[in-house]
Amino acid sequence: MSNPGMRINYKIDRPEPETVEKFRGSAVANIADVMGRLFAMNNNIRPMGKSMSICGPAFTVKAAIADNMMFHKALTMARPGDVVVVNACGDTNHSVCGDVMYRLAEKKGIAGFVVDGSIRDTDYLRENDFPVYAAGVTARGPYKNGPGEINTDIACGGQVIHPGDLIVGDADGIVVIRKEDLDVVYEKLLAIRQNEVNLTRLIENDEWDSCAIVKAVEEKIAQQGYEIIK
Repeated sequence: MSNPGMRINYKIDRPEPETVEKFRGSAVANIADVMGRLFAMNNNIRPMGKSMSICGPAFTVKAAIADNMMFHKALTMARPGDVVVVNACGDTNHSVCGDVMYRLAEKKGIAGFVVDGSIRDTDYLRENDFPVYAAGVTARGPYKNGPGEINTDIACGGQVIHPGDLIVGDADGIVVIRKEDLDVVYEKLLAIRQNEVNLTRLIENDEWDSCAIVKAVEEKIAQQGYEIIK
């Protein structure tokens, strides 16, 4: 029997570990660019500690407002390398995790948390390497009453997250890659990396004025009829 709002799913179609590793350490801005700049989370979701790098398949939690019962349940289910992604209703009045949950997740090998809501005990995150991204910080804690769901589609940071989507984060924020898009995104990512190498070479050789970016800007200025005053 289906029970909306109270579903727990143990089955996730995760990317292969080798595929996850190919994206580790990649610039989130570059990944976002090759996906039409449509799949980065909004700037509400930001790194909360000294660790500003995260990469792994999404293990999703849909939580009731000010409640972390399903978040706790998820920590007993998630596998090493998973990123626990929590829709906490964007609430910034109650935190849904703190140092006990960070310690537990680290012990289990969980890759980090992404929380559309608030957290607490940020001293721990400034002193340790466990990556947590969230929308806010507050000392006020949560309740444990439910309802909620685990490993169903959720919203987080303005993006739809499917269980098993690849989550990649750095100091700029978080980007989401659908499992079926991973191969094509990686090929495009290799191309944009090479393009950045070429652009850096132009800068170092004082040849920037000859690059395609400058030419495109000049063409647009001419097309739009700007008044040029010299």
